[in-house]
Amino acid sequence: MSKIQLFIACTLDGFIARENGSLDWLFELPNPDQIDHGYNDFINGIDIVIMGRKTYDEVLGFGIDWPYSNCKTYIVTKNENYTVKTENTLLLHTINIEVIENLESESQKNIWLVGGGDLITQFLNENAIDDMALCMIPIILGKGIQLFPNQPKETKFEFVRSEAFKTGVVNLTYKKIK
Repeated sequence: MSKIQLFIACTLDGFIARENGSLDWLFELPNPDQIDHGYNDFINGIDIVIMGRKTYDEVLGFGIDWPYSNCKTYIVTKNENYTVKTENTLLLHTINIEVIENLESESQKNIWLVGGGDLITQFLNENAIDDMALCMIPIILGKGIQLFPNQPKETKFEFVRSEAFKTGVVNLTYKKIK
């Protein structure tokens, strides 16, 4: 069965974006050797991507080719009139256990829950995140969009591994305790 996986960069103080949604701080990290911090191995095991509308708009603003063209992508938005601008991309207007089960049955590999914070909390509250890989970026923003906003329900995870990179990034991997 497919797993729903959270693979996300966050700051040392628990933010995934600036208050305005900007991810500029991610691109300021010195990385002369272009270390991918485990991203390529991760993305090769994914066939469905789920992201919130604000995250989608932010990725579109990067000015690059759509990086998820090999995956079916679902954009979660309450806006019934929102129009997607990328191939193989569909809209979801609600997240509940039935929708999640349908996504899991559709996937032949695994599902990547990209973000943002509100969407992550919705999945936590449905007990639907199987694995988490938190890529801790060595920066403190002081304010921004929280990784786990809006008081998610208590959920226990088991430590799987950590991996440190010479960029200062540390990946912390956890799996949900059943």
